[in-house]
Amino acid sequence: MDIASLLRDHVYAAIVLGGLIEGESTVVLAGYAAHQGYVSWWAVAGLSALVNFVLDQTWFLLGRWRGERVLARFPGLRRGVDSLTPRLHRNRRWIVFSVRFMYGLRTAGPIAMGMARVPWADFLVFNALGAAVWAVVFTGLGYAFGRAIAIVLGEIVHYEMLAVGVILAGGLVVWLWHRRRHDASPSSGRFRP
Repeated sequence: MDIASLLRDHVYAAIVLGGLIEGESTVVLAGYAAHQGYVSWWAVAGLSALVNFVLDQTWFLLGRWRGERVLARFPGLRRGVDSLTPRLHRNRRWIVFSVRFMYGLRTAGPIAMGMARVPWADFLVFNALGAAVWAVVFTGLGYAFGRAIAIVLGEIVHYEMLAVGVILAGGLVVWLWHRRRHDASPSSGRFRP
């Protein structure tokens, strides 16, 4: 199985599984797969947004209904919840929108918002907007990366003969330099003052 078939056949499953784990890497890879023509960019951007929206809604509801139990079970989340909670009441809509861009708060943020009783309608709307922007940004990065690679490879192909000539000329110069140096050494028996 080659990379092309992996990207074509499993990119959607990777987006879903990647969303559960971390998200950005698989979404960037999906954007790259879209650039290569293996999948539709709109499909990977839409699925990425949907998966992240649903996951954040789930974390939010879990925080609202069972927040303290979740924090007791996963104490590592407490630091993120505690750091975000004081800022929620001043800028809740902006934080709901941008939490997925805040490293270390992708899971703790929605839980904190649920525990802080952020209005469900606010969370729903601004989470959807944030998920859409996040998906477009990261699939776009993957697509742009694919475009940059194609441009670089295109330039390399365009200058391939020139590059081969430069490499051969450089090799010839190094060979001649070593030969001349060897011929000029006293141990070669050809030392010329």
